[in-house]
Amino acid sequence: MSCSHEAHDHDHDHGHGHDGHSHDVPLESSPLDSLYTQIDLPNVTALNAEGGGESGQKVIKSWDMREDETLWCESEVDDELIIKIPFTSSVSIRSITLKAGPSGRTPSAMHLYRDNPGLDFSDASSSTPTQSFDVVDTREGVEYQVKAAKFNGLTSLTLFFPSNNSDGDEETTRVYFVGLRGTFTALPNRPGVIIYESSARPTDHKIDQGVSSAQTYRPGF
Repeated sequence: MSCSHEAHDHDHDHGHGHDGHSHDVPLESSPLDSLYTQIDLPNVTALNAEGGGESGQKVIKSWDMREDETLWCESEVDDELIIKIPFTSSVSIRSITLKAGPSGRTPSAMHLYRDNPGLDFSDASSSTPTQSFDVVDTREGVEYQVKAAKFNGLTSLTLFFPSNNSDGDEETTRVYFVGLRGTFTALPNRPGVIIYESSARPTDHKIDQGVSSAQTYRPGF
């Protein structure tokens, strides 16, 4: 499913209608321009994720695994979730595909931040995203076209999901797949893999004193 709907970007181009939505996967939507191989997978991390930061790596899958639902990243204490994606090259993004759900655990919105690998929940609540989208409530993967001029030559992308779409009926947000399409350029004299977080910060983690380990356990991990 492709979606050219752009909502809530920082230029206030709100466009809440569904004009431009297509419910067919376009023929050009293929692995040919996938940025999967340019993602620094060992350093993909998630904040407020059940199972810890490495759970963010579960949503970075190859094109042929885009419909897989055996691995996912789910928020832990509440329905806020951040996923940080570093790259091994300089990338220019044209679209992002998101598969989430089931309904109720689907994110209500997706905020994108370019080159802000240190972003935490406090930062996300007070800063303006590079671009934002209202997330379509479907179990299928949806492709969102980004404003290409805003996503040229970046080395990291951070996704912030501020809530789910359940109006309080579900406590968590779940993401199955994040896919990126675009182009890339090798970084000259790249000095190896960059570690963006050498140690955890208190602002990266949420603590709910009223939730026991038994209550937060979910099968599938």
